[in-house]
Amino acid sequence: MSKKKKEFLGVTAQGWIQLTVICVAVLFAFFLALGAGYGSDSINYRGQTAATSEFVTCITESGAVFYGTNWCSHCNNQKQLFGEHFEKVKFVNCDESRDLCVLAGIEAYPTWIIDGEKHLGTKSLGNLGILTGCEVGA
Repeated sequence: MSKKKKEFLGVTAQGWIQLTVICVAVLFAFFLALGAGYGSDSINYRGQTAATSEFVTCITESGAVFYGTNWCSHCNNQKQLFGEHFEKVKFVNCDESRDLCVLAGIEAYPTWIIDGEKHLGTKSLGNLGILTGCEVGA
């Protein structure tokens, strides 16, 4: 006698296991790529030029404001791009200045506001240069 395998929505238990393994593998690859910065404007530490004092001064004078927190890992990655010059960046700590962040409509960290527009996520120095009109190597 033939033993009929149990099915759910037309898929056997073995099929559900295979589907689950594939989904987990795809999610793992996605998060691995996300962590590596693919598909976003994330930091590329290799070949990243260091921020110069003049570049950071230009960004600040352009009116760009960086909103974030000290506990946010992406914010800390953004800060690292500026190295010793970060103290010149207009940074609003949303844990300490919650009212300013609420008024600015900040819903995610990091957020840059440049020329009245929100730019979410970690930005490379090159991207910040384009957004602010500042020359990275200046």
